[in-house]
Amino acid sequence: MNLLKVANIKIALILVLLLSLLNTIRIIPTLTKDSNSDDNTSVLRKHTATEKEKETPVVLKDDFIYGVRTSFVIPEYKLIFFTFPKVACSEWKRMFMRIYGNPNWCKASFSQVHHRGVNKIRILGDYDTEVATAMMTSPAWTKVAFFREPKERVLSSFLDKAVNTNFYMKYCCEKLPEDKRKNCEDHSKEFGSFLHHVTKYPKECTNRHWIPQVSMMDAKWWPYIDFIGYQNTIEQDSKRLMQMLTSTKDPVPNRTLYERYGSSGWGSEEGCENRTHAFMHVNTAEHKTGADSQMKEWYTPETEKIVEQYWAVEWAQEKVKFDKVKLFPDS
Repeated sequence: MNLLKVANIKIALILVLLLSLLNTIRIIPTLTKDSNSDDNTSVLRKHTATEKEKETPVVLKDDFIYGVRTSFVIPEYKLIFFTFPKVACSEWKRMFMRIYGNPNWCKASFSQVHHRGVNKIRILGDYDTEVATAMMTSPAWTKVAFFREPKERVLSSFLDKAVNTNFYMKYCCEKLPEDKRKNCEDHSKEFGSFLHHVTKYPKECTNRHWIPQVSMMDAKWWPYIDFIGYQNTIEQDSKRLMQMLTSTKDPVPNRTLYERYGSSGWGSEEGCENRTHAFMHVNTAEHKTGADSQMKEWYTPETEKIVEQYWAVEWAQEKVKFDKVKLFPDS
């Protein structure tokens, strides 16, 4: 009996192994067929799309681009334009006012064009986050940003906000602890002192006019920027951008934004009808500082190193390609 039981157990085990092998043989061709079938490819694509959707960012209320008043939306041209202080933003606002049909586009003063009640330009924050996300992630919308060489921009901020006005005194020096305030005020028109205070006291002195430009763009949105322009080639880059954009609402079919609003109407002449220059042919901003021509006058080897250190993130952003500027090569 014992021998019979052992034999039966062996037979049962062999049958189980055979059944497992048969199942494996049946499964292998099925998997092979499915892996080459259209149905399986469709499933794979759906899975890939689902994974991509998970990676697609969404606009949140605390996103930098959503909370600021400088992420402009031009629906007619499906354009989202990110401006940064000290990068011709006042001139771009005039352009957007003109596109919107705002009669004050060339009459409003420099300070007035920055007020939303005057410029009446929509910003990303005017839209629900879901709508803003759809616009930011849609290839039908062109997302644009213009940048300025960092050393030049920092100097321009200093000249405009510390030398020419009391802005730096109000938004930095006066916010410092009492024992630090007097030194800041007494040396407010010295570039080295300006750099010292805005870098050593970020809590009190951080301001969008001099913080790094690239820090004003959330990291998740960099892959969605379609066009990058630069201050030093702003006339050519602006023209190139506007020649890419057309409107279905334009009464003249296929007319570019540049042909419609950029080719003329700009300059410093009195009266909008007398202005014949192209957009950005002449920078008419009232607060133009001429920082580009004053770099060697204000910078020293020490201040250049400070800017290179504390604004290093500007040169680290791989999508932005600044011209290499080294004022003191031997330092």
